[in-house]
Amino acid sequence: MKEQIQQLSAYQPGLSPRALKEQFGLDIELHKLASNENLYGPSPKAKEAIKEHVDEVLYYPETGAPTLRKKIAEDLNIDEKRILFGAGLDEVILMISRAVLTPGDKIVTSQATFGQYYHNAIVESAEVVQVPLKENGQFDLEGILQEIDENTALVWICNPNNPTGTYVTHEELEAFLEQVPGNVPVLVDEAYFEFVTAKDFPDTLKLQEKFPNAFLLRTFSKAYGLAGLRVGYIIATEEAIHNYNIIRPPFNVGRLSEYAAVAAYEDQDYLKEIQKRNAEEREKFFAIPESKHFFDSQTNFIFVKTKRPKELYEALLKVGCITREFPIGVRITIGFPEQNAKMIEVLKNFDFEA
Repeated sequence: MKEQIQQLSAYQPGLSPRALKEQFGLDIELHKLASNENLYGPSPKAKEAIKEHVDEVLYYPETGAPTLRKKIAEDLNIDEKRILFGAGLDEVILMISRAVLTPGDKIVTSQATFGQYYHNAIVESAEVVQVPLKENGQFDLEGILQEIDENTALVWICNPNNPTGTYVTHEELEAFLEQVPGNVPVLVDEAYFEFVTAKDFPDTLKLQEKFPNAFLLRTFSKAYGLAGLRVGYIIATEEAIHNYNIIRPPFNVGRLSEYAAVAAYEDQDYLKEIQKRNAEEREKFFAIPESKHFFDSQTNFIFVKTKRPKELYEALLKVGCITREFPIGVRITIGFPEQNAKMIEVLKNFDFEA
């Protein structure tokens, strides 16, 4: 066993609703609002695609998700050879880390961001530098720049950031890329891109024309509602994709996953409705005075800052809402209106000053 494995732990999902009911003695319906899933689910057309092709599950999928790759390439007006798919962004991050990192290499990212950047770097015996977030929950790009040196092999920017929901603007990202050496890949993870309403959010595809080392990651797990089918992708240089593709397992994106993702991607009207509902519900949270304790969010979740995260988590649980507890607060997935109303009422009555 690799020695560095001993400093890591396997991913531990939260307790199931059944286990939580037993632990807290609850006799109410519980709603899972801890993992930033799109509770409205995928497009009906995606469900139909699964049903239509279910008899094909005895066959291996076509390698590399060629139909989906062509669809996205045409829509974004880029070469297909610049796109690589994984079983969710988790696998994309793993493939990049495995292809690039060697002992002595360094990755630079932020504290309080998506944990798989750290996890996979440690597996590959790389050094991990995590720059603290700014007080407003945003990435400290200046701080990250100061840590980039000749040993830096990858820079990870989660935008919007998970778990804070905050974002780096187009102007900020462009200024950052201007100063990063061109041989250092900057991985911009836009898993929550479709939920963004901010006008100054980066056009990372446009920035790639000027900065070929700016690599873009997106997923079908969030706004498209396909978290259970595991489809994520990276858009990078043809050379980088060629090398990552060597690491990719030959049949990593399942047959039904590809059919569903194609159908979901084609149904942009449904996606727009999801975006609209999420934005409306998100505004309800920020309309209350207690929102001064929230980080600004451009996602489908709210991060609530508190010195008493366990108490807030349990208060939300008592009204049937399973959220995610962190050392400095609680992350709340935006749910249906009736669930959000319950959580907002808890937040309005929570003593943040205690």
